[in-house]
Amino acid sequence: MKYAFNGFLFSQRQTGVMRFAKEILLGIDKICKKNEFVLVVPKYAELVPSLNNIKTIKVGSTKGNMWEQKDFAKFLKDKDLDSVNFNNAMPLFRPGIIVIHDIAYKIHPEFSTSFHGKLSNVYHRMIYNRAAKSNKPIITVTYFSKYQIIDKYHVDPERVHVIGNAWQHVNEYGYDDSILDKNGLKDKDYYFSLGSLSKMKNTKWFIEVAKKQPDKLFVLSGARPQNVGDSFAMPKNVIATGFVTDEEVKSLIRGCKAFVYASIYDGFGIPPLEALSQGAQVICSSAACLPEVYRNCVHYIDPYNTDIDLEKVLREPIDDAQEVLNRYSWDKSAREFYELIKD
Repeated sequence: MKYAFNGFLFSQRQTGVMRFAKEILLGIDKICKKNEFVLVVPKYAELVPSLNNIKTIKVGSTKGNMWEQKDFAKFLKDKDLDSVNFNNAMPLFRPGIIVIHDIAYKIHPEFSTSFHGKLSNVYHRMIYNRAAKSNKPIITVTYFSKYQIIDKYHVDPERVHVIGNAWQHVNEYGYDDSILDKNGLKDKDYYFSLGSLSKMKNTKWFIEVAKKQPDKLFVLSGARPQNVGDSFAMPKNVIATGFVTDEEVKSLIRGCKAFVYASIYDGFGIPPLEALSQGAQVICSSAACLPEVYRNCVHYIDPYNTDIDLEKVLREPIDDAQEVLNRYSWDKSAREFYELIKD
C-alpha cells in the first residue's frame, strides 16, 4: 500500500466534487487489488461509499477542513503513505496528488462575499500555491481548468492531467413523477433549472428571464441563493420546488421543455450532461469550460444577457447529444485515474 485517499468530502453535503470522488473510487475499486489502497474518512462521515477492495478507515473527529490538516496528516505520517485528494484541498505539510476541479477562488474572488467564503478563499489559495510548488501530479477535469492552473500558478504542463466527469450514475436511480403531479406540471410545458447557493451558478439569470417572459412556465429546484436581495423575488410563473431527490430531478428533466444551465464559471458542469442523458434539450451558458465539454450539442446563451427569446434559442440547429455522451464514462475516467497513480 502506497496511497491513502482523502475522504473528508464524504462528511459534507453532496456536490459535483463528491460525485467525482465517489464514482472514481467505485471504478478503481473494481480493478485494483485487495487492500491496494485505503480510504480515510472522519469518524462522523455519513456518505461513505461501499467498497470491496479499497479498505475504509475512520480516523479523527476534528471538524471542518482542520481534519485534513490534523487527523488525516497524522495518519499519513504514522503509516508513511502519500495522499490522493479529490476535493480541491490536501494537507499543507504533506502535499500529495490533488484534484483541482477549478480555481474559482483565484479567478473570481468576488464570489466569496461572506466571512466564511472569504476564509475559504484564503485557505484554498494557500492549497493551490502549495500544490503548484510540490512535485506531485495535479488532476483537473477539463483543459479549460488545466490551462488556467498553468497560467495562474506557472505549473509545468506535464504535471497537470485531465480526467473528466461522466453521467452514467443517473442510471442507478429511477423516476419519481409525483413531483410533477404535486406541482401541476405538464409534459414539455416548462423550463427547468437546478438552483445553487453559489453565485457563480447564476440562478438569478433564470429568474430574470422568467420575469421578462410571463407567458412561459419556469421550474427551479434547490436552495435559495444567498445575498441576492429583493430583486430575486420569485415571479408568479416560477415554481420553486425546494429540495428534490435524485429521482424527482430525473423526472423533472425528462418532462421539461429544456434544461437551463446559466453558470458564469465552471470547472466541468455535470448537470447538463445528466440532462442530455435523459434526452432533454439543454440551454447552456457559453462561459468557461462549457463549450469545451458540450461542443455543438446544446443551445448556448450569454449568461449576462437576460433579453433573450428561449423559443428562438431552441430552434437553433445542434448536433446529436450522443456525440458528447460517448466521450465521457466513469469507468474510463477511473481507469485513467488508476493508471496515473500507479505510474
